[in-house]
Amino acid sequence: MQNFSTISGSQPLSLSKSTESQVYGLFAVAMALTVGGVAIGMQYSDILLSTGIYILLIIGQLGLIFTSRLWVEKSPLNFLLFGLFPIFSGLSITPLIISVLTGYANGSTILLNALSATAFMAGASAVFAKTTSWNLGVMGKALFFAIIGLIVMGLLQMFVPALRTTQMELMISGAGIIIFAGFTAYDVQRISGLASKGYNPIMLALSLYLDIFNLFIYILRFMLVLSGDRR
Repeated sequence: MQNFSTISGSQPLSLSKSTESQVYGLFAVAMALTVGGVAIGMQYSDILLSTGIYILLIIGQLGLIFTSRLWVEKSPLNFLLFGLFPIFSGLSITPLIISVLTGYANGSTILLNALSATAFMAGASAVFAKTTSWNLGVMGKALFFAIIGLIVMGLLQMFVPALRTTQMELMISGAGIIIFAGFTAYDVQRISGLASKGYNPIMLALSLYLDIFNLFIYILRFMLVLSGDRR
């Protein structure tokens, strides 16, 4: 999933405290809507898994990302689509959650541990971003190219059996954890004092949301390989 924080190359501009609070408020709403999306997905899991709706949800997410610059400034459309995106995300991650719960004897424990680890790592990244004197903006391009590499490796895994080994999955998921922990710190610093000129709170909240969402997925993948007990 592409991260919004890599799109702009414009100059830094400080956010006001009220705008910063608005970003985190929108982020919290997005997380709550994701939970709602998962709840809906679990309720209608049969339809989600047996039809092409899952693919349409993925396409819808990508469409919202790639068209974000067209709608992010248009109110109230921006708030509507902002709310729709995490619901789609919750629905699209439901098959993964179901496979973990049904395919692993310790699936529920792994899910809880992954959520806890995500909260811990995101919090640690945020504290680092708030307290460091380093300008994390210099990481932007490196993180962007790291994501490209991660996407390429993920695609290769689908078609090259040799890349689907336990060792490769640990390496790829471990790299994903490091990359999105870095992106979380990068975006938190941007939100608190280095937001790109022209970015509005919705774009920044979506960027942070994608960091945490992807961080959770890679932590979950890492834990499944490391301690998953297949049924």
